[in-house]
Amino acid sequence: MEYDPVEIFKALSNESRIEILKAVYKAGASGIYEDKKLCCETCSCMGDMVKKLGLAPSTISHHTRELMRAGLIRCERDRQFVRLIPNPEALEVIGSFAEMLQK
Repeated sequence: MEYDPVEIFKALSNESRIEILKAVYKAGASGIYEDKKLCCETCSCMGDMVKKLGLAPSTISHHTRELMRAGLIRCERDRQFVRLIPNPEALEVIGSFAEMLQK
């Protein structure tokens, strides 16, 4: 997949999106904190983001769509939950972009 640094930086220009992204990366590739199998503040599902950040579900959904559009995260359905999964490839684009600027 092709990642656009401009789209990534636009997605990261919002404090709530950065908080969502931090929580998603903390949960890791499994989407579950510290291998806990319960859903409720132990994973990176949409419902947990609502609780953690104290934002409306529609706001979390909007921010999540922007992060997905930029390629920073992806979503996977896990029964009734929508788990947010990190996509480190997109962050590598930022690193490459920063390196290019230093040359």
